[in-house]
Amino acid sequence: MEIGQLYQGLTFLAYATGIIVILVGIMLVKVLFELSKLTNNINETADIVKKELIPTLKNVNKSVEIVSGIIIKAEEGVNKVKTFVANSPLKILTKLSTVAGTVTKGFFGGLFAGLKMFGKKK
Repeated sequence: MEIGQLYQGLTFLAYATGIIVILVGIMLVKVLFELSKLTNNINETADIVKKELIPTLKNVNKSVEIVSGIIIKAEEGVNKVKTFVANSPLKILTKLSTVAGTVTKGFFGGLFAGLKMFGKKK
């Protein structure tokens, strides 16, 4: 009787293994089907992004060219103003204001020192 139970157990094991293999196969087919759908969706998304990205990059490129031109013109203008100021009498006036500030500071410093000296109480 032990051999009969052994055969019965092995038969049950064979059927259970067959059922599990069939279930795993079904799940594998389902996973491959979902993976195929995902790959198609990714491909469609990449196509859409490619179609939309090309005009956007052209617009960005044009904008960069425009801004670059504006920056170059502004830089030329600033350089012209710098050379004009460097070659004009305005450079002397900027130095004059520094000298005048120093002279004024010295004048008021001396005035207050004199007032303190004469204003001391005995």
